[in-house]
Amino acid sequence: MIAAMTRDDPDGAAAAEAEPDFEALVAPEVGRLFGIAVTILRDRAEAEDAVQETLTRAWTRQSTLRDAVARRAWLTRICVNYCISRRRRLLRLPQPFADPPRPPIGTWDLDARGLDLDRAYAALSARQRAALLLFYHHGHSVEECGELMSCAPGTVRSHLARALTALRKEMRDA
Repeated sequence: MIAAMTRDDPDGAAAAEAEPDFEALVAPEVGRLFGIAVTILRDRAEAEDAVQETLTRAWTRQSTLRDAVARRAWLTRICVNYCISRRRRLLRLPQPFADPPRPPIGTWDLDARGLDLDRAYAALSARQRAALLLFYHHGHSVEECGELMSCAPGTVRSHLARALTALRKEMRDA
């Protein structure tokens, strides 16, 4: 539960009254936000933290939302932007383990090919993964993806093109 106190309301009574409404409005979005976060961050624990941070930011800024119909896009934008910035910070940290060596080509089977796709997907930038997720998995238009990712539609097209090229190359080389 999210709690807050202000100077006018030191006990947080007004926030406590508003909480059930906020929680009821965002509860249906939590699973979708988690899916977006885990796709961008590639880590379930980080994704859980990202959803918590998204909800916290949304709760503290809910007065800035003018159109209640836009709540879904608003939450998605907060989540995507947080995940991209978090991913950038995580990439700066030293990585403790290297990827395991790839098996010889003759020993690959269908499961290994799926792992190669997963490895190729993990090698994409956070913005490329976000563009793929929003465009192909969630069915947003390029313009909507641009709004959700806080960038121009042309930038989204570039991310999509580069991501698809990288995935095709990885699967062709596999």
